Amino acid sequence: MSLIKWNKQDDLFPSLPSFFDDFWGRDFVSGVQTGTTIPAVNITESEDAFDIEVAAPGLKKEDFKVNLENGMMTISSEKSEEKESEEKKVTRKEFSFSSFQRSFTLPESVQVEKINASYNEGVLKIRLPKKEEAKKQPPKQIEIK
Repeated sequence: MSLIKWNKQDDLFPSLPSFFDDFWGRDFVSGVQTGTTIPAVNITESEDAFDIEVAAPGLKKEDFKVNLENGMMTISSEKSEEKESEEKKVTRKEFSFSSFQRSFTLPESVQVEKINASYNEGVLKIRLPKKEEAKKQPPKQIEIK
């Protein structure tokens, strides 16, 4: 079984931003910064676990939240900054806010109580260990009586 990405935008009616993206393409509004970025995610499966890697440089581990609810794992982050500079009679104050949220449906084969996460060098790593019965068992010879 594999992880399934949950996407809020898979509704019956497209959202307004989705409509514009489909009509004009992303290049049309590429100069506009919305403060919302969706980091790239790698998901790999081994015999013992699923591993998720989220590329999120520039954040701290305190900026992340990983929540589990009803078989859904949600990874989110919010970061805000305030910058102020004074140059030649001009004062400028800038606010910056960025956030993202990714949700995944967990397979029943995951041991929820043993999930762990770490953040190092811009990559959030989440390990989802599999239950023993979900792991591939070696072949067994059945004796015929």
